[in-house]
Amino acid sequence: MKLSQPRSLGLLALLFSALWALTGCPRKSLVFSKAPIIVISIDTLRADHLPLYGYRSVETPAIDALARDSLVFDNAIAQVPLTLPSHTCLFTGLLPFQSGVRDNVGYRLGKEHPTLASFLKTQGYATGGAVSAVVLARNTGIAEGFDFYEDSIESRDASEALGRVQRSGENTEKLLEAWIEKAGSQSLFAFLHLYEPHAPYEPPEPYATRYAGRPYDGEIATADAVVARFVSFLKQRGLYDRAILVLLSDHGEGLGDHGEDEHGVLLYREEVRVPLLLKLPASRDAGRRIATPVGIIDIFPTVAALLGQPPPKEIAGRFLLASSGKGEAVRHIYSETLYPRYHFGWSDLASLTDDRYQYIHAPRAELYDWLSDPAERKDLASGLPAPFRGLRAQLLAMDRPLQSPGASDPETIKKLASLGYIGAAAPAGDRKDLPDPKDHIGTIERLKESSRLVAEHKNDEAVRLLESLTRENPLMLDVWETLARTLRRAGRTKEALVALEKADRLTPGTPAILMGLADIHRELGQYDRARQLTLAARTAGASEVDQMLASIALAQGDLATARTEVDAALAAKPGARTPLLLSAQVAFRSGDLANALSLCDRAIEAGRARGEGPLINLQSTRGDILARMGREREAQEAFLAEIREFPDNLDAWSRLALLYASSGQEEPFRALLQELARKVPTRPGFETAARICEIVGDRAGAREWHRRAAGTK
Repeated sequence: MKLSQPRSLGLLALLFSALWALTGCPRKSLVFSKAPIIVISIDTLRADHLPLYGYRSVETPAIDALARDSLVFDNAIAQVPLTLPSHTCLFTGLLPFQSGVRDNVGYRLGKEHPTLASFLKTQGYATGGAVSAVVLARNTGIAEGFDFYEDSIESRDASEALGRVQRSGENTEKLLEAWIEKAGSQSLFAFLHLYEPHAPYEPPEPYATRYAGRPYDGEIATADAVVARFVSFLKQRGLYDRAILVLLSDHGEGLGDHGEDEHGVLLYREEVRVPLLLKLPASRDAGRRIATPVGIIDIFPTVAALLGQPPPKEIAGRFLLASSGKGEAVRHIYSETLYPRYHFGWSDLASLTDDRYQYIHAPRAELYDWLSDPAERKDLASGLPAPFRGLRAQLLAMDRPLQSPGASDPETIKKLASLGYIGAAAPAGDRKDLPDPKDHIGTIERLKESSRLVAEHKNDEAVRLLESLTRENPLMLDVWETLARTLRRAGRTKEALVALEKADRLTPGTPAILMGLADIHRELGQYDRARQLTLAARTAGASEVDQMLASIALAQGDLATARTEVDAALAAKPGARTPLLLSAQVAFRSGDLANALSLCDRAIEAGRARGEGPLINLQSTRGDILARMGREREAQEAFLAEIREFPDNLDAWSRLALLYASSGQEEPFRALLQELARKVPTRPGFETAARICEIVGDRAGAREWHRRAAGTK
């Protein structure tokens, strides 16, 4: 699909070859042919929380040392305050409406767009990357051009929100180190992505204690420690001094400054201004600070220029070190967010930032003089000053198609229809009268309150809160998704299906939603529909489809098909824990107990080797196998481990209780049911206790637990 671009940028693309010699090509002393290229992206790191930019409440010795060897950009601006579209800008040099990637979900980078990795491959580079969050998984297209791309990040629980599925930067860095060792001395491009300090802020020790009360800063210190290890490794390998090394963030974090705690909805400076360091070989020009506003889109053309090569002509970025002498037009850096439109039914936002002002295009447009008002507290728009009129006119002249999430490509829609999937148009897609996000930002706090209620096992209260939000604004995708997860957690599976179907109608063809629908249909025993939706998700670009198909076949009792799909999943991700667990479940159901136990142990060891947290149902499955083998004490230990790690996994409680009952352990059985009631004081928890009592013939106990379930709110 041909993407539109702003008329001014289209002209830039046409004239780029002519301008290259004048503004884009560095002097010969700044050409470093075949230099190693290293890019470190620290997700969600706002610039003004680094000592490098004047902050004094966190220590970052590694970043400070790197800055002393680097050029430091004081006003680097992110194009989108979201991980996937921002990294797409980094790797393509294109603005988001040019690449077509506008959000973390529902979008995929097309192969028609050259990436920094694919460009460097044409220059003879080995290309390797390792990422710390599933939002940068290869199925998004972001891995195009990488020889090695380590994205084997597994959700520990299917109920986890996409943005929370991550691994520690320490583990990611080790994986990239191993690839660099293997790549040897050839020219290489290495990309390291760290997800600290993205929410939830849970820094490890010693940073949790050192920054008690400031967990965001604690995670920044954690990321700095990973940078220290990586830089030390590069020096040991003889790469650091020769390298062109870029350190940056993809976006900042609100931290409540304008009402948003995290990021994605607003475009104020705390969310779009990011740190940016450029270390040249032999630390050329080290210590130089550049105040001119620049963008994340400038990294690709800068790397190309420093290698003495012109970048693709359609690129929107420019060489970071191009002259900015007198008489040159002031540069305007574009930012946008469609997140409020497609996730909350509010208006999208766009912004232009120059060397003094930031204009934010919204239902009530804003203008800030960030030089004199860096916290952007005084909106100058009401006076209609010349900068407001000029920046507004320039932004309105840009051709910025909306490109709704989900499958918008006609061929993909045709394939989805052939699979029996039919989605409706997104209601917010073409509307012009949507509310201003800044007027409704408090709604996000109410959404977070529902999560707090769930954590307190007040599922029904959370459902009522979420339902009230959907009545207030039925276009709120995130609320429908959260409502579906909460209803499912509360055991109200059919209602969860209805809620997720509402989300699907808002963003039809979104892979994650299609997979969620498939899983609910699997749970309801509607296997044909589950399979149909899974195949549709594959067409829309979903990952881990083989695992879902294996789960469906396993639930249906089709062990031959389950084994085939599991083998495909293991071939795609050798050593991944979830396919190993599914393989163990197939072996268990087939009566091959020794192999099933071995597969569980392999999955546990794989997680331990990669420093991953526990995986839901792994210990529970292992307990089932051990119980069948007559190893009851070990089975009990496995079930107890599952319950410690996943106290809401009611199946594990049931299996352990029945194991106690079958072996005549009356006292542990009764104690376990009381512990279940204490740990999971919900209707599903009490009903589980009632079913257990019914199975063992304790009718009085079953009546009491049913009574408690009926009285649960």
